[in-house]
Amino acid sequence: MLCFRCEHRAMFLEKGYRPRCECGDEKKSVHSCYMYQPVKPVSIAKNKDDKRPQFGPWIISARSHFVDIPELELNAEKTKNGSILFWIPKKGKKNVKTKKTSIKN
Repeated sequence: MLCFRCEHRAMFLEKGYRPRCECGDEKKSVHSCYMYQPVKPVSIAKNKDDKRPQFGPWIISARSHFVDIPELELNAEKTKNGSILFWIPKKGKKNVKTKKTSIKN
């Protein structure tokens, strides 16, 4: 279901903004959409004074908090099975990692 993995649904849940009526329908999700946009990755940081590893096994991982949403732009590549949408850093921005999301038609 696309809506639960879409930036438009995330923006609606956070700010109340929605470009289409379906983007704000919390009880269901669509399986096809012309406005789908993968959710943007976020930057996080370990809580101060937490000595545990940030990305270890769940039982011993450090507590983290939200820092920022990096400035990214959406890119797409066609494949034989559909398309791959992924975020790339905006030009001039450094130290931003890319997140890829695979979409099958």
